[in-house]
Amino acid sequence: MESTTAESGEIGAHEPVVPRRSRFPRFLSASVIALLALAIKLKDMTFFLIERGRLLFVNPFEGFGATQYAIAGGSIVVTIAAGIWQTHRVGIVVGFVVLTLIHEIGHAVVIRAKGLRAGFLVFIPFIGGAVTLKDQPRTAYDDAQIGLAGPCFGTAASLVTLQIFKWTGNSLYLSIALIGFALNLLNLIPLGMLDGGRISGAITKWMWVLGGGGLIYKTIKQPNPLVILILVLSAFQVYAAIVREKDDKTFYDVTLGQRFAIAFAYFALTLFLGHQTYLALDRLAALAR
Repeated sequence: MESTTAESGEIGAHEPVVPRRSRFPRFLSASVIALLALAIKLKDMTFFLIERGRLLFVNPFEGFGATQYAIAGGSIVVTIAAGIWQTHRVGIVVGFVVLTLIHEIGHAVVIRAKGLRAGFLVFIPFIGGAVTLKDQPRTAYDDAQIGLAGPCFGTAASLVTLQIFKWTGNSLYLSIALIGFALNLLNLIPLGMLDGGRISGAITKWMWVLGGGGLIYKTIKQPNPLVILILVLSAFQVYAAIVREKDDKTFYDVTLGQRFAIAFAYFALTLFLGHQTYLALDRLAALAR
């Protein structure tokens, strides 16, 4: 009995130790599965981005005839000549025209990507340029994307110009970059004929009141023929938008996700351009000292 008890106690005191299985194989398996799932998602996302990106590889001036090219080329020559006559600075004027052309090409690219047809590309001395539409956008969301494309292309071109300044140290390129940043920023004012007016239509039309109030205040405090012209044309544009909404009630049907995406892009671009305009102006002032 004693022997049995002792043996029992000995067995209880020394229970066999079951070796623990390493967690590494399970971690590795889970990681592989997660990576495979991520790869599948990335593959789908890659295909989506390629498909969307493919739409941008279009000829923005598809369908342009001799008349359209003549108007675009002629207005460019007139704009350059008028600018040189006014400022006597060839580099600034040519840079302004090139940045404006890239801005307008941005509009034309998205117009074609949306399956619409561009009308005329026209340059206006001391103001900028414009691309007309033969086919009108089907929704305010499409219209906002067309409106955003110009400032996005123009901002990219201005950043390239700024980088050339950093490489060369030539202040001419800094001046051109500053003009590009400032003009694209002003073009985002949420009113009528400006790109900001088209973009804000997909966010909230109440932004037109803000833009209109700002221009009216500017006109009263510092009367300027250009500002007055923009204000008058914007008033007609707003009126046309109101009439269109009555005729096509679905035009301003924008989903919450689309509204958020446009709002994020608009305000992010506005803040970025404001920051870049301030930095370029400050740097140019420092060089002038």
